[in-house]
Amino acid sequence: MTRIAIATLGCKTNAYESAAIVGQFDGQDVLVVPFDEPADLYIINTCTVTNRTDFKSRNLIRKALQQKALNPLAKVIVTGCYAQRSPGEIEAMGGVDLIVDNQSKLDIATILREGSYQFGDIMNATEFSYRPVSSMVDRSRAFQKIQDGCDFYCAYCAIPYARGHNRSAKLSDVVAQARLFVDSGYKEIVLGGVNLGLYRDGTNALPEVIQALHDIEGLQLIRLSSLEPQLITQEIISSLQNGKKLCPHLHIALQSGCDSVLGRMGRHYDTKQIRDLVDKLLFSIPSIALGFDVIVGFPGESQEEFEQTRKFLDSLPIAYLHVFSYSKRKNTVASSLPNQVSAADKSKRAAILAALSKRKKDLFMRRLINDQVGLRGICEAHKDGYTTMLTDHYLRAYLPGELALGSLACCVPTNTHLDGVLGQVED
Repeated sequence: MTRIAIATLGCKTNAYESAAIVGQFDGQDVLVVPFDEPADLYIINTCTVTNRTDFKSRNLIRKALQQKALNPLAKVIVTGCYAQRSPGEIEAMGGVDLIVDNQSKLDIATILREGSYQFGDIMNATEFSYRPVSSMVDRSRAFQKIQDGCDFYCAYCAIPYARGHNRSAKLSDVVAQARLFVDSGYKEIVLGGVNLGLYRDGTNALPEVIQALHDIEGLQLIRLSSLEPQLITQEIISSLQNGKKLCPHLHIALQSGCDSVLGRMGRHYDTKQIRDLVDKLLFSIPSIALGFDVIVGFPGESQEEFEQTRKFLDSLPIAYLHVFSYSKRKNTVASSLPNQVSAADKSKRAAILAALSKRKKDLFMRRLINDQVGLRGICEAHKDGYTTMLTDHYLRAYLPGELALGSLACCVPTNTHLDGVLGQVED
């Protein structure tokens, strides 16, 4: 029996790809084990979105190499975005058996079996790499990648250089993969991609994907991962308004609430467009959960510009923020910009927005409770006499009793509890 330990950093796309990597060993005598246990194959699916994720990637590689020192027959394989961008740094660590580019990562099982492989330039990738997946690794929801790559090249972002150009799965493959997940017992699918809103298969775009998945019997919930604000079309809003299975939740890659900073970032919208978008979304779906990604400390961001961002975010009825401190990424436009913000100032600004996010989340929870908005979710775990689930409104709910794990539950929120809401299960 071959023991495989796989570690995944970063986004939902990486989580899907890790499941696909493991799935390619089907038909072999394989056992997936925790990463800190003895194994025959250690696979690290890395991320490079920040310096911190680079550090985490290297740390996992070192842990695998420590295990290999105890068992010299073990193999260490590194793939993902950090591997794509910095293969030389990984080679310099010594002892890594194989570094696999992002386009070839789903073929690791074949590469090991055939023994022939050459690291590829991701910018030459033109086709979406699809391999069917029947189950996730330790997940109660299925993450389904339908798009890869990005051609936006924002000033701060290294991901286009790690993922290559925009490319999409065929709609027929999207539906086949979703049916495979449902047949395997998954009731919720999270649609993801490097830039999900760029999905195209001929005339089919994201709304057509949503409609196709709506027609799959047994699928209960469809969730969208992060979207660029300028790619949220009226058709997507209509899908949110009318689609019974689509979660009323959008995670929007805003990045700043200051027009001058947005301009330096290379973002193609301004705060007026964002405010108009939020107004349109709330008019169409009053209870929608809106979350923003925000970067603090972009080069040249003054205290006044940060304050513009804080005030702008405070003025919007959003549900939460995901706050990131700017991280200098090699070979990006922003890495060479003057007036880099100090680590201390970035930390202070991140703390201010984190506190704002908590306040927004508390207000959003209270609004759902006051309006008695029905919540739905897949039961994930039992804890202290409750069943927990991530609801369609992106809040964790705690339901009394031990409900069947993996089943769909509906509840009416009654009170706040820890980071989520208490709910009374609907009959």
